[in-house]
Amino acid sequence: MFNWEMRKTRIVEMIKDSQVDVIALQEVRGSERLTTNNQLEELRTLLPREYKWSYYKMATNVTLLADMIDAPRGQEGIGVISRCEIVDKTVTSLHPNTQNPDKNRRLAVSVRIRDAAGLIFDLVAVHLSYYRQQQCENIADVLNFVNKRDMQNVILLGDFNTYNDYEWPVRLVTDKLDHNNPCTRLINSKWPSINKGLYKDAWVSANPEEKGHTFSNMPTPGLESRPDRIIVSSHLHVKSVKLLGVGSRYRQRYEGAIHWSRFVTVVQSAWLSYHGISGYPCRHDCGPHGSCICGICVAVGNENNCRLPNCEQCNEQTFKRGIVIFVIFLLFLVHLFHSILAILSIGSSSYGDVVYSILGFKCCLFNPKLCETQAKFSRKTNVLLRHCQKWPIFRLPPYWQLLLSIVLFICLYMYAKNVLVNVIDITYNILAEEFFPSDHMMVIADVS
Repeated sequence: MFNWEMRKTRIVEMIKDSQVDVIALQEVRGSERLTTNNQLEELRTLLPREYKWSYYKMATNVTLLADMIDAPRGQEGIGVISRCEIVDKTVTSLHPNTQNPDKNRRLAVSVRIRDAAGLIFDLVAVHLSYYRQQQCENIADVLNFVNKRDMQNVILLGDFNTYNDYEWPVRLVTDKLDHNNPCTRLINSKWPSINKGLYKDAWVSANPEEKGHTFSNMPTPGLESRPDRIIVSSHLHVKSVKLLGVGSRYRQRYEGAIHWSRFVTVVQSAWLSYHGISGYPCRHDCGPHGSCICGICVAVGNENNCRLPNCEQCNEQTFKRGIVIFVIFLLFLVHLFHSILAILSIGSSSYGDVVYSILGFKCCLFNPKLCETQAKFSRKTNVLLRHCQKWPIFRLPPYWQLLLSIVLFICLYMYAKNVLVNVIDITYNILAEEFFPSDHMMVIADVS
């Protein structure tokens, strides 16, 4: 949800490090028509060239605010990226029960791949309903789909939305026969010919003594359930299964980049305000604990959303002040650069005693007349120095210029910190969730 630019970098790193052949992703934002604005394609372009096969299928439209300024990704679905050849692909809808509360369209996306040894595998990526009873019907649809397509070496993977106290839908797939399973009774009444119990849970097969929790990969409530599963045909061999993507490590690695990204977003919102653009500046809702201010989610409760150009932290006045501070900063930077060049130039021209035995500077460097010394730098450097020396402040002795530059930078920093205090506050007032890459861990299985 937050900071897609950083999150996609981390996802790509995990894929590269784990050297997986096929990746299935759920809740992928994008469009089936605009591949340049598709999260799946963004990931694929960042991966090595061997990941040249992909398939994305939109499942549902995302509910967006009517006045959202930048909301190009209005669809959500399931995607697959592979470095094994995809020889066939298809999709089926998981039929919803109109009496159930979950109205989201659910899909099963199937890709048939050929691995390096020429073996064929059928992968079915799913994202089942969050409603327990509907999960039974979802899994029945998946099994029916597999049977009709005559799939081989089947791997079911994705977000099964499994609850600790309601694993009946998964057990329908992995158990031979259980009359106590409510899903069994439901399925037998509607789809009596469906083959059940022909699969095994990869995690249980490889790590029977470990819980393998994948959700929630957030500070609260923490890891407490295992909705993310890889379920394989019983005859396949599961060599190993592991989890990647511990949320706390993401913060350690990307905290500085997250702060910078938030600051840049606030500046962009101020630019929009300056040009009279109005509307909701965030690309998503900020949840129950945050408010959208200047394009970022701020931890101030969920009742403080503001629309551009009415956000105090990024209005037209803030943009103008920021421009003034930036211009002054550039001038001070030029002055600092000039003072350093002057010192180096003088040091090179009065090279005697090897610059006083390596930077043991002589007091005569504070003599204003030394600014007139012919430098031994390039012609362009000398031209720059001569132009700068037309201004009174640049005629000071080099070391005085350096000291003055440092003082000016300190003063500018204090002024900017005071003027832009509101910008700084919202930049650093971050929801805890923003320091975590995803609600879910990444499950990796080595299957043959």
